[in-house]
Amino acid sequence: MVLAWLISGVLVYVLALHYANISYDRALTDLLQAVERMIRSDARYQELSPQTRILFEIDSEDPNYYTVRSMRHGTLAANLELPLPDPLPTPGAKPRIESLAFGDRNLRIASLAIASEESDDVIVMSVAQTLRERHALAREILIGVLPIVLGLILLVLVLVWFGVRRGLHLLDPLTRHLAGRRTRDLSPLDQSIVPVEIRPLTRTVDLLLARLRGLLDLQDRFIADAAHQLRTPLAGLRLQAERALADPRPDSVREALVHVERLSAGAGRAAGQLLALARTQSNVDDDAPPEPVDLARLARDHVAECVPRALAANIDLGYAGPNSDAMIAGDTVMLREALVNLVDNALTYVGAGGNVTVEVARELRTISMTVEDDGPGVGEEWWPRLGERFFRAPSAAREGSGLGLAIVRRIAERHHAALAFARGENDRGLRVTLRFPVLIGTSTPSR
Repeated sequence: MVLAWLISGVLVYVLALHYANISYDRALTDLLQAVERMIRSDARYQELSPQTRILFEIDSEDPNYYTVRSMRHGTLAANLELPLPDPLPTPGAKPRIESLAFGDRNLRIASLAIASEESDDVIVMSVAQTLRERHALAREILIGVLPIVLGLILLVLVLVWFGVRRGLHLLDPLTRHLAGRRTRDLSPLDQSIVPVEIRPLTRTVDLLLARLRGLLDLQDRFIADAAHQLRTPLAGLRLQAERALADPRPDSVREALVHVERLSAGAGRAAGQLLALARTQSNVDDDAPPEPVDLARLARDHVAECVPRALAANIDLGYAGPNSDAMIAGDTVMLREALVNLVDNALTYVGAGGNVTVEVARELRTISMTVEDDGPGVGEEWWPRLGERFFRAPSAAREGSGLGLAIVRRIAERHHAALAFARGENDRGLRVTLRFPVLIGTSTPSR
């Protein structure tokens, strides 16, 4: 507002000086025209009458400077030898006004030419004023206007203060509503108590609260899942410890330690799967751009890592498909986690002497990754439930957490992939297939 006041002062001064120039220039023009009429009425072109001199020398705070020249006889009268206008004004034309720096004075000069009726002589009259009175008038106008502008600005400030204060009071119900909420109450805000002007903001806050609710629900679910999964191994560990303490014989202690090792390995595996499931359920990285992933290379490398485990269990583990160039858009860590769980399930349930095949195939618009085994499989009636947390088919012969396929399903959803279950070759075992959209810009086989 102070800046606006200063700018308005500059504008007022400029406008006042402009109109002061118009007014004083008009006075100079009127003066020359009055002198012209007197000269013509006296018919005296070679000298000025006393009345004409009085017009030129009229008293004012800023005196007039004048020069009257005859183009034939020279200067007729002057109180300051003003320069001759260039070009000369035309007789009968209106007075010409111009600005001129003359010595240490900045002058405003009006010039008028009169043709003599008795001869071919031309009388050129010039009258000038300094700019002092013009600037003085502009300053008087400025001094008169600035207090009015200042008063208006102060009025605007008061109105703005009142408006802002009243507008902020409209937020008091929302403030009281938020202050009275319980700690974990992240429900949407009551829009009826929110001013219309800030509803876009409160809707954005509602979206943030919804994300926070999702994260808290995920945290609660993780805690419940961890308690569910770790309760049994921890109870088993305690039981084996009590057993070893009750029977300190070496054979009994060794047997207890074997159980402890198995239970701790299961607990570690369950904890790892819980963390993987929580990571796939989190929406923190949903906005992160996907990266190109070579599914063929990923599958081939993981199969190579699992070969020693398969050989130790007398399982034939193989890979079928291209060595590379099966590009999809996704998260490498999550895709590897899905493959790890599928291969681990197959190796766990197929049994000694079984076969496990990991296959990657490039199709027209999709790239599929399949893990197939020839083990006991799962009844078709249970396929719709595969992927539920902690669900294990009643026919499962091995221990498990029931989280592996849940992780796979969630990763498939995040990558917009289709998850399908089918019988394996010769109607044996289980065939799990993930179909991913092909990465745009890569070539696909033609059909």
